[in-house]
Amino acid sequence: MQRQTTANSDRNALLLAFAWLVALVATLGSLYYSEVRNFIPCTLCWYQRIAMYPLVFLLGIATWRNDSGIRPYALSLSLLGLFWSCYHLLELWVPGVAPNVCKGPIPCNVEYVPSFPIPLQAGIAFLLISTALFLVRPVQR
Repeated sequence: MQRQTTANSDRNALLLAFAWLVALVATLGSLYYSEVRNFIPCTLCWYQRIAMYPLVFLLGIATWRNDSGIRPYALSLSLLGLFWSCYHLLELWVPGVAPNVCKGPIPCNVEYVPSFPIPLQAGIAFLLISTALFLVRPVQR
């Protein structure tokens, strides 16, 4: 029983570290796009950032403490971000789907990186984080 608990704890630690690393890279990438490349984020981009940025801190602390109890909270944020990424991709590919959401100065169907759209990048990050968090299992102490 002790070996199984230790194996679960080690597995959870790796999954949490992976999720944190993905969140960190995604956050740094979004800051690079806006602060270095001067890409102005649209409304839907901001919604995705609102879901991603706290994950860096939540998953970082959970990784440091090896705390799988963060799972429901981080998973909620990640799935919300995945929803906004999918919605944003839909707006990119079918303009006019989100006319009430995208009223800011930057339209939500502007593609700064046409070969690999930013909402797709964010969606992949949210999907990876969500998958890792789905695989985290509570450790019985």
